[in-house]
Amino acid sequence: MPAKQRSAWIERTAKGLEVFPKERAYLVGVSGGVDSRVLLQILLDARFTNLVICHLDHRLRGSDSERENRLIRRLAIRLKLRLVQEQVQDWPPKLSLETAARQARQQFFARAAKQFGASHVFLGHHADDQVETFLFNILRGAGSIGQAAMRTETRISADGIELILVRPLLHVWKQEIRDYARKRRLKFSEDVTNSENKFTRNRIRNLLVPEIERILGRPFKSNLLRLCEIAGDEAELLRQLTPNWWDLDELPVRDLRTLPVALQRRIVHRWLNRKQIDDVGFEDVEQIRSMLAHQDIAKVNLSGGKCCRRKAGKLFIQRQART
Repeated sequence: MPAKQRSAWIERTAKGLEVFPKERAYLVGVSGGVDSRVLLQILLDARFTNLVICHLDHRLRGSDSERENRLIRRLAIRLKLRLVQEQVQDWPPKLSLETAARQARQQFFARAAKQFGASHVFLGHHADDQVETFLFNILRGAGSIGQAAMRTETRISADGIELILVRPLLHVWKQEIRDYARKRRLKFSEDVTNSENKFTRNRIRNLLVPEIERILGRPFKSNLLRLCEIAGDEAELLRQLTPNWWDLDELPVRDLRTLPVALQRRIVHRWLNRKQIDDVGFEDVEQIRSMLAHQDIAKVNLSGGKCCRRKAGKLFIQRQART
């Protein structure tokens, strides 16, 4: 697309991609939808030459899933890009579908990263996703406002593989993405389940957001997106001030007790995430913090059949004993 025809968001996105060496191997999460298809095109336009399309079929939509599989295979062949496709075989019985799907994606990316020697995964999350995620995390009890929003770059560990998730479109609205796809005549698949209200995020998108706008009498998503950016910047400042004890296998009780409450919460929250505790919320963090001051509390139950225990001045995670 000629530079003079580019929208401001395209220029901003291209500018943000300049920090990534173009010749390295990068994974691109492609679902077949418009968001990931536009992301892929923008990466190609930015002259990334070593992209690997990654597609995980969750096997939740029958024939629609198979149609997307074929669409992505044809796309990879036409663009002459490497492709890795897998299907989810089993769903953990004790996890919500959304949590299990997120874990399955991260483990899938970890396998692909190991196979292709990549450390970064480009994802197509956009501004509407950011607002919905922020609302979802705040309402379910996020550890902090800064942690409720997605970041442009997020470091995760999955199956012992360190990955960096990159979201170049986090400042771009869905309608802008659709307009781009229409102008470029990009082919993609519409996910019909996005209009269904079976999942919490869909209910936030389809019911809660319109109701809030109806009550306020005006759109509010731009203001909330700005709050996400401010909260993220403040969270980054706190991160720089916080000792990186979350990398430790065990947290030192005495040292942790000396820190301000805000830093205690950040360390505990990040530590639980590093330990792959699912759906970490404010109550989880506060219960663990209670073990810093109350000697009579030596165990806190967590999700996934795990618990946090205190012994010999250390906090550590272990599996709960079966009864």
